[in-house]
Amino acid sequence: MRKIVLGYVIMIFIPVIAFGYHYYTQIYGNLTQQFVESRQKILEQAYANMKTDFARIQSVHRVLQYNPYLTDYLDGVYDSDADSVYALTRYILPLYSQSMFANPEIESIVIYKMKDRVLPITNLFRDRSMLDPQTEAAVSSLKAGQGIWLRADPNVSEPDLIYYQYIYNTQITERIGLLEIRVSNSLIRNFYAAAGVEGNWKAALMSGQGNLLTNEAAGLDHKTLSLLHEEGRDFFIDRTTIVNQLKLEPLDVRVIITAQVGEVFRSVKQKELVLVTIIVLLLLTLSIAYYLLASTITKRILRLARHMRTLNDDNLRVLTIQSGKFEKDEIGFLIGAYNSMVRRMDELINNVHRAELRNKEAAYQVLQAQIKPHFLYNTLETIRMVAEANNDKEVADISFWFGKLMRYSLTSAQQETVLAKEIEMVDFYMSIHKMRLQSRLTYEIKVDLDAGRLACPRFLLQPLIENSIVHGASAVLRPVHIRLHASETEEEVTIDVTDNGNGIAPDRLLELRDRLSRHDEFKKEDEPVGVGLKNVNERVKGYFGAESRLEIISAPGKGTSLRIVIVKRTVMDVEDTDRRRRAFDSERVS
Repeated sequence: MRKIVLGYVIMIFIPVIAFGYHYYTQIYGNLTQQFVESRQKILEQAYANMKTDFARIQSVHRVLQYNPYLTDYLDGVYDSDADSVYALTRYILPLYSQSMFANPEIESIVIYKMKDRVLPITNLFRDRSMLDPQTEAAVSSLKAGQGIWLRADPNVSEPDLIYYQYIYNTQITERIGLLEIRVSNSLIRNFYAAAGVEGNWKAALMSGQGNLLTNEAAGLDHKTLSLLHEEGRDFFIDRTTIVNQLKLEPLDVRVIITAQVGEVFRSVKQKELVLVTIIVLLLLTLSIAYYLLASTITKRILRLARHMRTLNDDNLRVLTIQSGKFEKDEIGFLIGAYNSMVRRMDELINNVHRAELRNKEAAYQVLQAQIKPHFLYNTLETIRMVAEANNDKEVADISFWFGKLMRYSLTSAQQETVLAKEIEMVDFYMSIHKMRLQSRLTYEIKVDLDAGRLACPRFLLQPLIENSIVHGASAVLRPVHIRLHASETEEEVTIDVTDNGNGIAPDRLLELRDRLSRHDEFKKEDEPVGVGLKNVNERVKGYFGAESRLEIISAPGKGTSLRIVIVKRTVMDVEDTDRRRRAFDSERVS
C-alpha cells in the first residue's frame, strides 16, 4: 500500500500539479499580452473612425469654397447691400444649415472676411480683426488646400476642437476669407468611448515633445513615462500598469490610455484562484477515495476479468465465489449474475439455438411449398378454356409454364437458388396470368445486374408478384402494368415490384409497415397478404442479414411498389456459383 501511495504521488500527483501551475502561468501571460494587443487594435479602430469624422467635417470647406455665390460675396463682387443680402439669404444660408444638419458635432461655422467692402454679418461673417493673434499666427502659414485642427482648451483631456482653412477666390489666387468650424468635445468623447475608456481606464494627451498636456495622467510614474518615449512601444505592461498609446496626427498629440492590471484582472484572478484551489482539493479527495475503493474491489474484479477472457463455446464453467464478508456485496452479486448468465448461455447454445434452427428450416420449407389454391384453379381453368377454343401453341406454352412452376415449387432437394432462376420462374408465373387476364395485364422484367451470381432463397419474389396481381390487376377493371426491376450499387442490391393499381390507403399502409417492423408471431386473424409480406421480410433478414429488408411504398390511386433491399456482405465464391449453375442446368434438362 505504501508503494502504491508513493508511486501515485510521484508519478501522477506532483506532475499534474506542476504542469497545471506552469500551464496556468503561461496561459495568464498569453492572456494579458493578447488583451493588450486587442486593446491597441480597438484604439486604432477608434482613431480610424475619428479620422473619418474629421474628413466629413473638413468637407464643409469644399462645399463653401466651390459655391460661386459665397466666393462672390467674400470677394466683394456685389455692388449693393441688397444684392449681398439676397445672395446671402437665397444661396449662402442654406449651405450653413445643410452643413450644421449633416454634422451634428459642429457648434458654429464662422468666416473671417479679408476685404472691408464685404457686408459684415455678426453671426456668420466677422471682420479679420476679431481673430485671436495666436490663432492668426498659427494659420498664417497655411497653403491653399491645407487646414489645421486646434484644441480650444489644451489643459483638458476632452477639449473642444476648432478647424481653420482659408477660402480663396474662384481663381485660387487671393485669400478672401478664413473658415472657422468649432466642434464640440463630443467628438473626442466618442473617440474615447470607442477606444474603451470607461470604468478603471483613463486617458491623457501628450505633445509631440513628450510633455503631458493634461493633469489627468494618474498612475504614470517616471519609468512608465520613459517607456512611452521609446519608439516602437505602442503598448506594453509595466509591472502593474497597462499602457496603450497612439498618435493623433490631425491634433499633433498622442493619446495615452492606461489602467491598473489588478483592477482589470481582479475578478479573473479571484475566480482562477478559487478554481485552482477547488481542483487541488478535489484531486486530493478523489485520490484518497480512489485508493480506498481500488484496494477493496480490484482483486476480485481482476479475477473476474481473467475468467471472462478464458470463456468460449467449449469452456462455459462458472466462477467459484469464495465465502467471506464480501460474498454478498455488489461484486459478489456481479459474480453471481455472471455465473447465472454463463449457465443460461450454455443452455441456449445446447438446446434453444438448435430448436430455433430446426423451426426456421421447417418454416422455410413450408413457405417454399406454399402456392395459393385459387392460382392452381385459375391455371387449370385457363388451360381447359384454351384447349376447347383452339388447338394451338398457347396450350403448349401454358402447359410448359405451369409444369416448370410445379417442378420448381415441389422440388425440395435444394433450399436456395440464384436470382436468375427466381426471375425465370416469375416470368413463367406472369405469362400464365397474362394468358388469363389478356389485355388487362402487361408486365416488364428488367435486370441490371448479374443475376446468376446472386444466391437467394427459393420463392422470394413470387409472393410479391402475387400481391401485385391480386391487389393490382384483379382489383381494378382498367389495364394494369406490373414491372420487376433488379439493380445494384456498390453497397446494395435493389429489387422493385411495382404496379399501377389502386394503391394502399394511408392507414392500411402504416399498419403493414408496423407489422413488418415487429418480430411477433403470426395470428390467425392476420390477412394472407400481410402474412406473405412478413414472411418475405423475415426470410430476407434471415438469409441476407438484419440490415436487409422489405419496404412498401404506395399512394392511393398511384399504385404500389414492393422493394427488397439486400445489403451486400461478401461476394459469392466463383466455384460455388458454377456448382450451383451446373445443378440448376441439370435440373432444367431433367
